[in-house]
Amino acid sequence: MARKTKEEAQATREGILDAAQACFHEHGVAGTTLAMIGSRAGYTRGAVYWHFKNKTEVLEALINRDRIPFIQRLRRTSSTKRSTPVIDLRSALLVSFQELADDERLRNMMEIMLRNDLSAESQAMQELQRDSTREELDIIALAFQRARDLGQLRDNVDVATASRILHASLSGVLYSAMLEPELFDLMRDGAEVIDIVFAAYVQPGTFIPGAPASPLPDGDDE
Repeated sequence: MARKTKEEAQATREGILDAAQACFHEHGVAGTTLAMIGSRAGYTRGAVYWHFKNKTEVLEALINRDRIPFIQRLRRTSSTKRSTPVIDLRSALLVSFQELADDERLRNMMEIMLRNDLSAESQAMQELQRDSTREELDIIALAFQRARDLGQLRDNVDVATASRILHASLSGVLYSAMLEPELFDLMRDGAEVIDIVFAAYVQPGTFIPGAPASPLPDGDDE
């Protein structure tokens, strides 16, 4: 087999991940095999194994593909180079909900993550989600702590509590919208929950409820 260029290898890897997501969404994690993924992608099983040792590695790569940009965006909200952590955090969350609302591929990935079966791969995915939750809580807490340092939080607000309540509230919207999309709207209900939680913990006048997302800090502001 001729040696693939880096670009060709990356294209093959992305094609495998796209096929894997489609298979996981249609057949579940337990009902999907690497051979099925390869067939869906138009590659041999050997090509799949060249990139991934097992389904757990495929799942981890799928999660990180969408998660890394979200985490990078979230991390910028506590930048010491800016003085608007509340607005930046609110905007980062609004942009993320808008992306989910607009992108079926992202929604399908969220549905895969919310499902649970007894397969070893699903259990590994659950552990990844637990680690992700802890990381997200830490990052949100940094943004709230930055807001506290700038006098933008209400008196006696506990940063850890505020972070948990915000995360739990948004997780509830995500789960409800995936389960009952005709009753719950990701963007509408996500934006409403964000503003309700922020109003409970943030000093009045720090942000404008109902306002669209403000321009987010770029990578130089991390």
